[in-house]
Amino acid sequence: MNARKIAIIVLTLVLIGAVFTGAVSALNGSPAPVVRTQLANVRDFNAVAAEADSYAVDGGVLFKGQPGSWTQVATPEQVIVSAVAVDSKDPSIVYIGAANEMAIFRTMDNGRSWLRIPLNDSYVGGVTDIAVDGAQRILYVGTDTAGLFRMRDVGSSVILSGHLLLDAPVLEVVADSTGKGMAFARTEWNLYRAENYGLAWVAVGNLQSAPTAVAIANTDPAKVYVGTMDRGLLVSNDGREWATANDGLNFVPGSRLMVKALAIDPAQPEVMYVATSYLYGTSEIHEAAAGVALSTDGAQAWSPINEAANLAVAELLPVSGLIGGVYALTTDSRTPMALGNAPVITEVAVAAQPVAQPETSVTSVLAWIIAGLAALALIFAVAMDLRSRRPELERPMEPSTIRNR
Repeated sequence: MNARKIAIIVLTLVLIGAVFTGAVSALNGSPAPVVRTQLANVRDFNAVAAEADSYAVDGGVLFKGQPGSWTQVATPEQVIVSAVAVDSKDPSIVYIGAANEMAIFRTMDNGRSWLRIPLNDSYVGGVTDIAVDGAQRILYVGTDTAGLFRMRDVGSSVILSGHLLLDAPVLEVVADSTGKGMAFARTEWNLYRAENYGLAWVAVGNLQSAPTAVAIANTDPAKVYVGTMDRGLLVSNDGREWATANDGLNFVPGSRLMVKALAIDPAQPEVMYVATSYLYGTSEIHEAAAGVALSTDGAQAWSPINEAANLAVAELLPVSGLIGGVYALTTDSRTPMALGNAPVITEVAVAAQPVAQPETSVTSVLAWIIAGLAALALIFAVAMDLRSRRPELERPMEPSTIRNR
């Protein structure tokens, strides 16, 4: 067997192998990411800064983007996402909580890989909320059955470093990232304040009303705001002494002011939104929605957002960096509704949305390139072999050969 034949066989094997590798890689490649113009079933939302993408949990799935363009982020298989939090000091670090297991997950590469961090396998339940103290590298994780966990992110791993067992689900957890170390956790009837950077917790007993919402503004100094069942909005610099912040929220005589939702613009912490209701009666309580209001000076004064006058709001999602831009989730729908200056998603915007293309793996691309080069080399080798044999095929037969026939 001469060298040309050996080369042809080798090139043929390379070609077959490359085509097979490319085909397998294409069949097993990542599907095209889901892209949506509008979210439909928002369960958690996290915005960091105006120039960074926001994250939202929609029906147990994680999405990243801005109003009008949301792209699904790949998460670990079988995980139903219930909560999301972004490190404000490093927006490339994202944490998610699982609704169907006692664990959180961390990604540092946009969801291409996830680190699983178990909380406590002896409890059955899931994560309800996550807060990140970016200055101290501390995570606070609320759960529905096991209370509150404190964790420290040391880069290579996330270490469990504290646990507060509660007899009620944790509904909200918040923390500042200014270095002050404030953190609060809310259940249906109680508010808890972190001491010594979350190594200890105490119940806040001087609100004079049940907490309904809590948020921290990363101002200088950081402030904590608490919505209440019937005292409106309270504000504090340390979580110990509280003052009302209801100027402009328009008390109605004979009613009590209830805060339904509270949100702070992460890019402009003096910009805040609050949704309120009026409560009437004593033995039999009636509630009437009072709408949504905006403050641009840290809750010193409020002005109503007119189109939300009678809207029964359950949660507010601010548009980072846009004063007066907020989306509302109502008691009837978890689909964001644009209020104030928030962009309205129209049919034109939906039609203009680019269609996601399937992702092609590096392995598949290299395999097809190798296959193409091998095919060209194989064709060249066969052509050269035929060319070298042509004179032999065209040579006339010897007379003796003809006579023998």
